[in-house]
Amino acid sequence: KIETALNAYEQKNQDLLTRLATKDSQIKEIEEKLIAISSPANYNNANAEVKTEVKAYEDFLAGKNITANIEKKYLRSDTFTSGGVFVPTVQLAGIIKNIVEVSNLRPFVKVRTMGAKAETMPVRTGTATANMTGEGQSAVDTQAKYGELRLEAKKMTAKYEITNEQIQDSENVVDLIAEMNAEIGEQFGYLEGAQFVNGSGAGNNILGFMQHPDITSINSGDPSTILFDSLIKITGEIKTGYKPLYAFNRKTLSTLRLLKDPTNRYIWESGNLGVDMPSNINGIPYVIMPDMPDIAANTFPIIFGDFSKIMVGDRKGITIIRNDASLDETGIVRFVYHRRVGMVVTNPEAFKKIKISNS
Repeated sequence: KIETALNAYEQKNQDLLTRLATKDSQIKEIEEKLIAISSPANYNNANAEVKTEVKAYEDFLAGKNITANIEKKYLRSDTFTSGGVFVPTVQLAGIIKNIVEVSNLRPFVKVRTMGAKAETMPVRTGTATANMTGEGQSAVDTQAKYGELRLEAKKMTAKYEITNEQIQDSENVVDLIAEMNAEIGEQFGYLEGAQFVNGSGAGNNILGFMQHPDITSINSGDPSTILFDSLIKITGEIKTGYKPLYAFNRKTLSTLRLLKDPTNRYIWESGNLGVDMPSNINGIPYVIMPDMPDIAANTFPIIFGDFSKIMVGDRKGITIIRNDASLDETGIVRFVYHRRVGMVVTNPEAFKKIKISNS
């Protein structure tokens, strides 16, 4: 038993000696290479990687800290070829979007469904008059005057094209067609608000209420800003019977909130602009319309009027034409969107604007 155990230990000893001899041979080989490379001629001709290895070895022999000089090789996610290929990118559901500000008049105006491209309605342009007469005197002949108001549907359009591959390959991430439908609907809403407020009326454009030639204005009392006096003054410019409200954009609202009285107190907080009464000025409601002009010289940043005296007509909602045929050779699908809507101010006298001016 003792002989067997000794033989086993001897075998392990021989294996250990063999491994040590192999290590000695490898170390000797490395030393010979380092000695050869370390010669001035060879070292100067060596590449940067070899020089780094020689310097690290010399520092090791000298007992220095070689951590800073060690070249580390490892897999990492921020380099594609060094491991990043194994780290996939995951796209989250939904799309991040900025806010699109829309001047939404529909809650305040009359909306009707149009039965034709254009509809007309009679309008009284001049009233009959009554006069005081004496006994035996003849009545004065007076006559009312009438005209015609026209509500015409104008067309909005939008178009986009998309490849079949894009439709197919994106369906697991986002319904691209549904997304584009929502996008076009939002843009139609934005265009409608811009047209209702500032449309020129020329060509294919709707005549916006801010451009209506029969809506007049008063001055703000200052060449560059709004004065609180003008907010009060304008309330006397609209006939009794109308139900007016103020309309302006958010920048104008911030200016109104900064107005101060002679004691340097904010008027908004002191009750004159309707404290504790949300969205009220002088007890009268106001609405925010982003397409209203900013405050600047000779602009009209505020309008005061009865918006129920504006009529909006919907001829057709959004219609979508999908064309898979005309561009079939390229695999492109075309989507064309149409929407027909009109707007008309029925009673211009129900509105008054404030102009930034003192004369």
